[in-house]
Amino acid sequence: MKKILLLTVALCIAISSFAQFKALMKKNAKAVAPMTVNNFINVDLPIVGQQPARTLVSNKSVMDDPVTATTRYDVQSNGSATHRCYLYPDGSMGTAATWSEQDLNWTDRGAGYNYFDGTAWGPQPTSRVETTRTGWPEYRPFGPTGELIISHQAAGPLIMNTRPVKGTGLWTQTTLPVLPVGMYGTLWPRVVTNGINHTNIHIIALTTPTGSNGTVYNGMNGALVYCHSLDGGVTWSDWIQPAGLNSANYAQFNSDTYCWAEPRWNVLAFTIGSGFYDQLLVKSTDNGSTWTKTVIWHSLYNLGGSSPTYFNAPDGSSAIALDNQGMAHVVFGLTCDSGTNTSWYYNIFAQGIVYWNEYQPELRQDLDPDSLLANGNLAGWVKDTNVFSLPATQITYWGKSMTSFPALVIDNNCKIFLIFAGACSLVDANDFNLRHIYGRDGCISSGEVFWHNDTLVDITGDWIQYNFSECMYPSVSPTTEPNYVYILFQKDDYAGSYVLSTLATGTWQGQSTPDDNFMTLIRWMPYSWWGCYNCLISIPEKQETPTLSVSQNVPNPFTGLTEFNIYHQNSGDISLEVTNITGQPVMTMEKTNVRPGVSKFVIDGTKLSSGIYFYTVKQGNQSITKKMIIQ
Repeated sequence: MKKILLLTVALCIAISSFAQFKALMKKNAKAVAPMTVNNFINVDLPIVGQQPARTLVSNKSVMDDPVTATTRYDVQSNGSATHRCYLYPDGSMGTAATWSEQDLNWTDRGAGYNYFDGTAWGPQPTSRVETTRTGWPEYRPFGPTGELIISHQAAGPLIMNTRPVKGTGLWTQTTLPVLPVGMYGTLWPRVVTNGINHTNIHIIALTTPTGSNGTVYNGMNGALVYCHSLDGGVTWSDWIQPAGLNSANYAQFNSDTYCWAEPRWNVLAFTIGSGFYDQLLVKSTDNGSTWTKTVIWHSLYNLGGSSPTYFNAPDGSSAIALDNQGMAHVVFGLTCDSGTNTSWYYNIFAQGIVYWNEYQPELRQDLDPDSLLANGNLAGWVKDTNVFSLPATQITYWGKSMTSFPALVIDNNCKIFLIFAGACSLVDANDFNLRHIYGRDGCISSGEVFWHNDTLVDITGDWIQYNFSECMYPSVSPTTEPNYVYILFQKDDYAGSYVLSTLATGTWQGQSTPDDNFMTLIRWMPYSWWGCYNCLISIPEKQETPTLSVSQNVPNPFTGLTEFNIYHQNSGDISLEVTNITGQPVMTMEKTNVRPGVSKFVIDGTKLSSGIYFYTVKQGNQSITKKMIIQ
């Protein structure tokens, strides 16, 4: 009766606006005794102020929902996006998930694999792919017609399984190369393949930290390391720590706080970040030979020490994608943190998906919601804001933002698709709030994203299939087909994670008994394929003509200094002219003999009166004009 009443209310109320995002982010929070999650994360239950009642998101029906695997192990990631499904050009698809039939210890745990041949799915897995206990499988195309799965084991090197023809034949299992001296093992891998026949294999993983019975490696209790094979796994490079990711800058990295972008040509990129350390873009333009680090957001957390009380920060769940120019676009969950490396607190009502791209300057350190919204850096939020009316005792623990576990896809026509798990006010049989899978889409032009307003939808809003289900861990195929984005996620009847509750050292709100979890595939038709005018803007694949792109100035409006980035493929002089609203020039600047890449301009607003201005950037015969406001 309770669920019927909730359903009736949900179907009758209107869609809410995100304009009051500021009010939802600014809460009174008071920490109580912390609790430990896994080997790194400590959480608590803050006491929050009363939230205004808000309306529930409208529903959107699903297209397909086959179950590819049923697992009793209900953790697919500790945070960032994983590669667990891939749509091939011939319409076939391969999937993988961390699978087990057991309810405790999970000694049979490993990759649960399934394959769609273009007509029908294979039988659900009844055993793992690997010959030994593993977890966190990454599924990728491999060779002209094959596939691979790379997973971690409790100790030692990663395990790789390959076969030359996808969907059929025996798997060949190998282990990655001998580990360097002092490295106990590698965990939580992320994998991409590229090259003409996908024979280049690129891996990032975390060295096994002491909390998982590992050792400190090169001064870090969890170092992010990279290796690759350019010959299909016959030979491997040494494991390295990419530039700037060493103990001189960071004390540790945490599990699953990193993920790859789908490669473009020889351009590789991954992001890593959390409240413990900076949110970073790490990129290679030479297929992994050299790396550069870009700080997206600089952490307030002191190296190996403590942090200020309740500061806005990334929640450790990120996603990244490259556009047709090889430029990176990054999203991450926004949370509110406080603590030290032994006691960590977070505000369970914090929310928001932050967006940043490589054309933009570093984000403000305070991640102020007003500025994020004003500058186009807020891509997602809690759609069902009735959740803020629930008492804190009904909120399910995840150790993340209320909007987290994002995935990001950019297709060859410069359409961008954001998918994430978001809290809703529907509750399970134990009165804990559920999460659903939400999506938003837009288009990219000249380095800017034009998100389609009013298109944040509950992809799992079908009331028959999913309304009273927990829908988590979205993994999106980096390839799309006309009209559809493919999303693999985990569905069950109870809010929260049974596995995480068994590992917690304190009281854990959410699922306390095991159940079946269904790895489910949805074909989502975003609004941009319904004829939205913004999608007429596109960039041809690997455009050869020179381009000039200019980001919006940040902050805007502003009172002191503001800055913006310029992306230019040509060398030469770049000029800046600022004009007032009547078109009169009030300021000029010039950079001479700049090399191709990214350049920054800083404007001092104290030298100008309050009002509306326009800044025009010129290089050669190209020019771009944008508006700014001085308060």
